[in-house]
Amino acid sequence: MLGDDKGSAWRGNPALDGGLTARMTSEATGRHLLVVEDEPLVAMMLQDVLDEAGYVVIGPIAQLDSAVEAAREQAIDLALLDVNLMGKQVYPVAVVLAARGIPFLFMTGYGDGSLPAEYAGRPAVAKPYKMKALLDALEALRPATG
Repeated sequence: MLGDDKGSAWRGNPALDGGLTARMTSEATGRHLLVVEDEPLVAMMLQDVLDEAGYVVIGPIAQLDSAVEAAREQAIDLALLDVNLMGKQVYPVAVVLAARGIPFLFMTGYGDGSLPAEYAGRPAVAKPYKMKALLDALEALRPATG
């Protein structure tokens, strides 16, 4: 069972969220974050955590074509990309984001060496990930000037 009206029994519970709620700041407030994730429960959890952190979430989007369209057309500050979307690779979305100069972070269950050479230097978090690690990685994507 997921819990309260927002679906997160863990939020605000230090025993479950590892102090995540207390650590959240206004740093993310208003930043538009594209989330591309095809697993419904993971997507729901991401939405909840990112909303709580102050991001304006675009998505979560589970279909590759819809994600490419959003990457082309939406006002986006940064993006989270699940590498495998129902058996399709997310790299066409990464191409669009890179062309627009939008920073992005890969989420992958395949390990560090699984990204193609052209993305080997891009930031990635390994699944399963801790939400604090994911938020820290997103924070690292922010330009130094804010």
